[in-house]
Amino acid sequence: MKANLQEKFKNRKIKSPDPVLAKAVAFGFKQVSKKRNVVFEYSDDYLEIKDKQVVYLCQHRSSDDYIYVFAGLSNTNVHVLCGMQNVFQKYLYTLLKRLGVIAKYLYQPDMLSIKQILQAKKLGGSIMVFPEGIQSTSGSTHPINPATLKFVCKMALPVVLVKVKGSYFTKTRYSRDIKKGQITVSYSKLFDTEDFKNLSEEELYTKMFENFKYNEFEEHKNDKIEFIGEKPNIDGLDNIIYKCPCCNGENNFVVENDTMTCKNCGLKVKMDNYYNLLPVNKDLPFENVDKWYKWQRKEVKKEILDDNFSLSAKVRLNTINPTKLTKNYSLLNIGEGVITLTNKGLRYVGSRYDEKVDLFFDAKALYSLSISLAYDFDFYYKNEYFNFKLLENQKLMTKWMLATEEIHSLCDPAWADANKWVY
Repeated sequence: MKANLQEKFKNRKIKSPDPVLAKAVAFGFKQVSKKRNVVFEYSDDYLEIKDKQVVYLCQHRSSDDYIYVFAGLSNTNVHVLCGMQNVFQKYLYTLLKRLGVIAKYLYQPDMLSIKQILQAKKLGGSIMVFPEGIQSTSGSTHPINPATLKFVCKMALPVVLVKVKGSYFTKTRYSRDIKKGQITVSYSKLFDTEDFKNLSEEELYTKMFENFKYNEFEEHKNDKIEFIGEKPNIDGLDNIIYKCPCCNGENNFVVENDTMTCKNCGLKVKMDNYYNLLPVNKDLPFENVDKWYKWQRKEVKKEILDDNFSLSAKVRLNTINPTKLTKNYSLLNIGEGVITLTNKGLRYVGSRYDEKVDLFFDAKALYSLSISLAYDFDFYYKNEYFNFKLLENQKLMTKWMLATEEIHSLCDPAWADANKWVY
């Protein structure tokens, strides 16, 4: 029987990162950062602890943030906590093992990852986490998992905050095109060990979030930094913006060259090199993508309160292939069917490994759907990985994600409180 690579990765005993490999990777990341015009800033209180054992709390504005964060570190004895699905790529699996990466089932209780984090701490390694869980969709903060504060308190190590201003504008969630502009990575001390003794839980959380939160559009409002790539900045915007504020139609946007157009009412929008939205023929109530995106969330929040709320689509069901690694995610197609989202949860009816199944994912345990530009979304449910590729209405994938998040908040008071800090 072939080895189960997922189990091998999860059950291994954590070792310190290979120092030679870690330094080589850091060097490579520095070269990438140099090409992308990354500037590093260090506070005085960070410089006092820069080579000590700490917890790094990092913003997750883009998929490449780990490159910039590592490029600015002098300490390479760092264990990164990442989603289990990110490990399954041909040239990464062994590399990540040697670098001491700790894999976690996203949003799920995971005692194995906690055990490995404690092993890493005992070895003297620092821990790096991206507490939003998934990268920013619209350039501003995602809710921080309420368990984050308990985690840093349990670690009882100094906490370093890492900000990555400009990384979203360099590589947005809606386009693969990489823009040239400027990224500023800053390192500062957020907590020392005495803070965990002297501050209340509420004070700690307030300090953590107030310092962590970000909004790429607000931060660059008065800057004169252009972000320019091979394609216009509006290219791909219809991957996350699906609802028209003029006609309330959905799934009608199309982007051609430098203009996004609503096929239903004719609204035309352009975007400049500073990511400002420029309406062409009608008034637009939003000056940037983040405000438009958050308006969509508010509209979805109203919809899910209706007992008859429902989204359905034909999908292909995939899962991680635990015995084979490919260049990209090692996904294995295991069936096709229909998924339906209601305010009770998500249901899949179709085939799975050549059998007819009816699977239900309760909203209490389904936090979000992590979307991709391949028009699929994935999640872990009870520590099992599921990937659904939309076979119709693919540009509505963002609505699926927003609805799932808002439905989960209805039955999870702690997560609803976390949302209030952001939305």
